[in-house]
Amino acid sequence: MLLNGRTISPGYAKGVAVVYEVDIERKLELPDRTIKQSEVELEWERIDDALEHSSRELQQIEEDAKSGTSQSHPSIAILSVHSAMANEIATLVKDHIGAEFVNVETALESVIRDWVKRFQLLDSEYFRQREQDVRDVGRRMKWHLSGYPLWKQAPLPPGSIVVADELLPSEAVELFNSGVVAIVSEQGGEFSHTAIVAQSMKIPAVSGIRKVTLRIKSGMQLLVDGESGAVIVEPEPTETYNFEKRKRAYEKRAKSVGDSVNLPCVTRDGVEITLLANVGRPEEFACVGEHNLGGVGLFRTEFLYLESHKRPSLEAQTEMYAKMAKGLGDLPLVIRTFDLGGDKLPPFLVTDLPESGVGLNLRGLRYSLIEQELLHIGVSKTRIGFVQPSFSRHYDPHDSQGLQKRYFDLIFLSL
Repeated sequence: MLLNGRTISPGYAKGVAVVYEVDIERKLELPDRTIKQSEVELEWERIDDALEHSSRELQQIEEDAKSGTSQSHPSIAILSVHSAMANEIATLVKDHIGAEFVNVETALESVIRDWVKRFQLLDSEYFRQREQDVRDVGRRMKWHLSGYPLWKQAPLPPGSIVVADELLPSEAVELFNSGVVAIVSEQGGEFSHTAIVAQSMKIPAVSGIRKVTLRIKSGMQLLVDGESGAVIVEPEPTETYNFEKRKRAYEKRAKSVGDSVNLPCVTRDGVEITLLANVGRPEEFACVGEHNLGGVGLFRTEFLYLESHKRPSLEAQTEMYAKMAKGLGDLPLVIRTFDLGGDKLPPFLVTDLPESGVGLNLRGLRYSLIEQELLHIGVSKTRIGFVQPSFSRHYDPHDSQGLQKRYFDLIFLSL
């Protein structure tokens, strides 16, 4: 049987299906009730307890992930984001309980629903898929509020291919460290954190297959083609032969690309070209050395905080930029100020938006001129220099020049 989906992480894998079924909404019946003022502190204690258990659990998953990956691996950053998100959610839940006099389960559901709705307002698929992380953290906290132990998948045999309706990011991190060779799911996009971790670990993943957990049973043999998005269930010998042929061709191309990385970058007529990296996250700086690049031509700083629930401080950015510059040695580094607004709004700005989404129409430099505090923080300690997001021909750049003049004496100061 051939099932067609869309690839969210390239590669080829064959193995045995393990159907991963977790649906908290069906497994848990959470109470929904109003409370008296005298009960508010008790409900606050309950969310504090859920936060403590969730944070401890996430920390353990992070420690387990660190033992099998580098410190800069995306899975580590994702778990750190989830820990910060859990703290922010708990604070908002407390505020909701105190304002609406509802129990903690009702308040948590309301906060999660509101965050998901606000993320779904964004135009960018990348940022819309951050709502998956909100649901992931919310689900973990719900389990601890319920008093039931968090459901755990039994140890997986070698060569397991996880089949799921949806694999949430923290689940993916846990499973990827247990020998999973591929993922097949109904939901999930290429910009989800699950896909990002799969890509970084070179685990093929295919999504978009309707009712996949009903069409594939545990124990079935699968062939996963992460190039075309095809999944073959219980393959015939000829299908296996053709699959192996495509797999060998893919691996040959991948090796060829890898072998060419350290070759000089010159044109056929001998002109040398300098290639610079375009990066948005600290872990991506490793690609400079891995691919023999001449430095970083654009560091898109907004990606440091697109999942943050707190405004970035001057100290945090100073520390980050210093670390990046030190890692590059004498190679150049160009830092761009925050390109926020429009479809790029981190949680600390999204939660300030009205229900209508007013404010999503501003972007880049125009948004920076509204959020001048962020622009000031973003350029005031940059050592190597900076560039700004572009603006349209209808927009007068003199306002930006005025800000540059105000901060110019700080821009090139040493970190």
